Order: sequence, then structure tokens, then C-alpha cells
Amino acid sequence: MGTKQKLNRRKTTMKLRNILTITAVAGMIFASVDRTNVLGYTAGDYTDMNTYAHKAAGQNVAYTAGDDFTAVWTDNGTTWGFSSGTETQLVNMMYSNGTYGLSLGLDMPAGGDTTFDLGFGMNLAGYDVGFHMNTVEDGPMALNARGNCNFWAFDTMTFGYHAGTVGGTDYTTLDLGMYGIQSWGAATGMFGMGVTSTDNPSVEPAGGWADAATLVNTNFSVESTLTDWCDLRIGYMKSFNVSAADGETVSTDSYHAGLGFNYGSVTLDLTLTNDALDNMFANPMSTITGYSDDTLTSSWTLSYTW
Repeated sequence: MGTKQKLNRRKTTMKLRNILTITAVAGMIFASVDRTNVLGYTAGDYTDMNTYAHKAAGQNVAYTAGDDFTAVWTDNGTTWGFSSGTETQLVNMMYSNGTYGLSLGLDMPAGGDTTFDLGFGMNLAGYDVGFHMNTVEDGPMALNARGNCNFWAFDTMTFGYHAGTVGGTDYTTLDLGMYGIQSWGAATGMFGMGVTSTDNPSVEPAGGWADAATLVNTNFSVESTLTDWCDLRIGYMKSFNVSAADGETVSTDSYHAGLGFNYGSVTLDLTLTNDALDNMFANPMSTITGYSDDTLTSSWTLSYTW
């Protein structure tokens, strides 16, 4: 490699590091696990097919998060998808013909019962509908729906029903929400509100709630284009328990942040760790000069589309 090429590579690396540092110090608080969790909605993202299987139609994408791999492609109007799945899954595949979609996972644990992960999705009366279940005893089940609405600041309405078992305890969760997406030039904003009724112990704060919680949710996110190859994402959510008993936690909130890098057909989505962000504010010079030992990201997804 020539001196000029080495110099250009060094400049590119420094530019990338500077952007990561500056944007993190300027506006990020906490981190999420992926792009759609930061933004608070999946519509328009290829991950939408994980909830609504028919949305796999027309997709041509392969992606990995480092410990798995998924490939989805369309041939003559039919879409097929295969994923590495969990350690004990023999098959994990997806199918869509544009009208409806199916997903199938065949789980064969050593010495255990064979079970299936089943999913179905279609558009019904103008609403996207997705259903998922696992045939294992007391396995999870979910029904989701999403459609257009025109009310105040909202353009989309969502409904979710989830049931299953956590730690031997059965739970049921009902979600009803609305959100609106606004285009602000180089940025896209989302504002949402909703109500959740749940007795799922996994969503309770430290100390838990004595009874089922009735939560009023508010969430907001922004995805901003910093350059033609870098996006900054910030999300915030607050859940207020209107049925909290005396002495119980009344509300919980969380910040999320991430970065997306677009290299044409290749995209890299990063999420930022809480420790890295905390220390950036406490000691920003260590990060700026590259002497911080903190892990910058908690997870990443590398995608290729064609």
C-alpha cells in the first residue's frame, strides 16, 4: 500500500472516530439494542417482517449481529428467508407471496420435546396483522396489528396482545398506542402515546409492582442525517403507572441512542453502552483523545441489501 493510500485511510479512520466522539458527547444519554428499538417503530425497516411476516415480500437483505445470520431474497414475486436460529433449531425459515407471510422454526433440543415457532402475517381490512406462537408448554403467544389513523399528531395506531410465562409465572400484556412520524428536513421525528395493561414481571422496575400495572406511555425519537453516510438516533420513553400502590415506583423512563453508517449497499447500525456514555460526560477528554478503555457499543448489526 502506498503512502498516499495509507494517509487517506488514516484520515478516514480519524474522521470516523471524531464523528463518533463528537455526536456521542453532544447529545446521547443511554443506549438501546438496535435501530428500531431506539426509534420506537419498525415500519419502513426490514425488521418489520419479524412482527408481520408478509412484510418480507420484496426484501433482498442479508444481516448479522455477530452471533447469527439471516438472508432474505425475492425470486419471481416469492420471498424466502433463512436464519441460523437458536442453538437447538434445525430450521428457521420465512416465506411471503406479497399477500400473506409465514415463518417456521423447528426446535429439536437434545433429550427434549420437538417444538415449533410459528408465525403468520397479512393485511386485513387495511391493517397489518401478525401472529406468533411457540408450541412449547406455556410458550409465548403474540398478536399485533397496525393501521392508519388521523388523530391530532398521530398517523398510525397499534395494538398488541402478548401472553406467556416468565419464571413460572403466567402473564398477559395488552398494548394500545398511536404514533406520528414527521419529516424535519434532514431529520425524522416520532411522537407516540399509548396505554399498557400488564402483569409481566420482566417489565417491572426494581422492587416490582404488587398488582398488574396500567401504564400510560409517552415516547419520542429523532433520526438525524449528520452526513450522507452517518445517521444519529436518539429515543426516549416514559411509562407512568396510574395504578401504583402507596410506596411503589410510579414511573420508569429510559433513553436510547445509536449510530447508523451507510456504505451504499452495506449498512452498519451501532448502539451505545451506558457506561461509555456516562464516562464520556464525566471524562470527555479520554474519549476525544482515544485513551478511553470503555466499550463504545453494546451491539451492532451489519446488513447488505441488493
